[in-house]
Amino acid sequence: MKYKAVLLPVAMTKKRTALIEETLNELASDGWELVSMQAQQSLGGTDGNLAVFKRNHGDTD
Repeated sequence: MKYKAVLLPVAMTKKRTALIEETLNELASDGWELVSMQAQQSLGGTDGNLAVFKRNHGDTD
């Protein structure tokens, strides 16, 4: 297996939600499967969402 971590923005607007959907769909079409998503917190609030993807080692980049 290969793994990829991507920091996605916090979805507070329609534009950001569309960007998240576009990113997820693009990675899925490249063979990446979302396995977890975790909010990244700091003292000022949520900085973003760390998404972890996996795919078979033999798949192309």
